[in-house]
Amino acid sequence: MEHRYGERQSVREHVELWNGEIKYGEFKTANLSSGGIFIEGCLQNLGNQPCLTIKFAPNPNLSYQQSRKALIVHKNHNGVGLKWT
Repeated sequence: MEHRYGERQSVREHVELWNGEIKYGEFKTANLSSGGIFIEGCLQNLGNQPCLTIKFAPNPNLSYQQSRKALIVHKNHNGVGLKWT
């Protein structure tokens, strides 16, 4: 059952994941919606942190903020789904 509020769009952007001053690494997004984002390949680096800061690489074509806070809501072998806070 689909429970997202916004339609997902396939978006391939470079992002950094942070918890405070700790940088977990650089990753690529798989999709983005008004409710959140899915980031590929980062599961093993995150530990048990519930909330992260997502920093988008500078891109003048983006219409969204360069940095957003998000809550981890889904983990699988492909990556992590986060909900904007």
